[in-house]
Amino acid sequence: MDRTWTKAIVWGLLLTASGCDFFISGSGDKPPPAEATAPKPLPEKVKSKLDEAIEAQESYTYNPIGKRDPFRSFLSSGERVGDDVPQTPLQRYEVDQYQLVGIIWGVERPRALVQDPEGVGHVLEVGTYIGKNWGKVTAINPDAVIVTEEYQTFKGDLVVNDIKLTLPVTEG
Repeated sequence: MDRTWTKAIVWGLLLTASGCDFFISGSGDKPPPAEATAPKPLPEKVKSKLDEAIEAQESYTYNPIGKRDPFRSFLSSGERVGDDVPQTPLQRYEVDQYQLVGIIWGVERPRALVQDPEGVGHVLEVGTYIGKNWGKVTAINPDAVIVTEEYQTFKGDLVVNDIKLTLPVTEG
């Protein structure tokens, strides 16, 4: 029985190999080569109209002035303001994650106390950087702190965003 299986496998391999050769080399029938014919010349009337259309066509040149670079990602805004300045502990969280706890008002340089999400208190003065987007404290009022963030859109426009941190309202 083993010998019969061996013969069947050998014959199967031989037929497969010969069939592969048949398909790889083709059936042996080759089509006759096509006769090379020269294209017919265009009539003079068509030639003149074609030349007129080519001359009348306006040439276009791309002017990149005022357009953004199409090969730069619009997700990255390029250089950020203050990238060369080391970040402070106040720049670990977004501005709206800080809670305004108190304001010292009526002194020469007003100050504010904010609490980060971990419960750590920080003192703010006008000019202090706060938040991940390089927000800067621009004003300290009796009831609120104004933080100004500046950033560029993907088009290159400068956007100024004022964020107001207010004291929590207490009953009594």
